[in-house]
Amino acid sequence: MVNLFGNKDALIGSMELLFGAVFVLGAFIFRKSVANDMLDREFSVIGSSALGILTFLILDVAINLSLKFCVGLGLIAWAVGGFLLAPIIGDGEA
Repeated sequence: MVNLFGNKDALIGSMELLFGAVFVLGAFIFRKSVANDMLDREFSVIGSSALGILTFLILDVAINLSLKFCVGLGLIAWAVGGFLLAPIIGDGEA
């Protein structure tokens, strides 16, 4: 992936940080407005952010898939991690 600051040696560049921030902020917004209020279910911000970002980074840096697949599979892992890890971690209520 292209680093906006010119350093091509970095493991996590500016685009990876941008997608990571979107995953974390999306988890906070999704938990409060959708999962807790509309669906009446628990949603783990920590679990969804960690699993989504790790999946995205592994697919992008290690396996070198295209950006579409990395983001798509990262979002799937984000949702699975949020709903399945909420009872285990215990941070599912806003």
